[in-house]
Amino acid sequence: MKTALILGSTGLVGSVILNELLNDSSYTKVITLVRKPQPIQHSKLIEIVTDFNSVPDFSQINHIDSIFSCLGTTRKQTPDLIAYRKIEIEIPLIYAEIGKTKGLQNFHYVSAIGANKNASNFYLNMKGEAEYLLQNANIPSLYIYQPSLLIGERKEYRFAEKVGAKIFPIIDLFLMGTLSKYKAMKVENLAKAIIKIDSKDEINSVSIYQYDEIMQNLKK
Repeated sequence: MKTALILGSTGLVGSVILNELLNDSSYTKVITLVRKPQPIQHSKLIEIVTDFNSVPDFSQINHIDSIFSCLGTTRKQTPDLIAYRKIEIEIPLIYAEIGKTKGLQNFHYVSAIGANKNASNFYLNMKGEAEYLLQNANIPSLYIYQPSLLIGERKEYRFAEKVGAKIFPIIDLFLMGTLSKYKAMKVENLAKAIIKIDSKDEINSVSIYQYDEIMQNLKK
């Protein structure tokens, strides 16, 4: 039986992972970190309210098997670059270190296709730096996911994603071979694949999954 911690449980990916874990008998405790109390109630759910400016008390949490890091923001939501960096890089690293003191085995990090610490694009640069630092954090098993466009219902409106969701089904028909990594993906498929990968309980050091690998694990 596992204890899981979700970072970003109110977001597009994290909210689906939360729902899946609460309905999965393999997980006896699901911990979430939120800025304000959420309406969801469940016997397995441990909700910790935090402003993320300080680390909450984890002394009552004896064990964390898996961390699902699904944090993400945009320049529009977070124009302050220091705050942006904290969300994208610092928070995942902080909780990876906390997890290691609690017996952490698996750390799942939702990144993006094209992530690279040397990228000129700010978003991809931040994701790439986070990947690089996590790979050097001595986590037993680090799983990095690099999806392209994620299709799902966000709480906030993103015009570009709404347009992309309409045209990508057509574009996807032409994305074959090495271009398949740019295919759009339903957020439910990503979330379910991540949980399937977590259930394997293998020590794999670092594994990176793009579209094809994610979909293959979904089918297993």
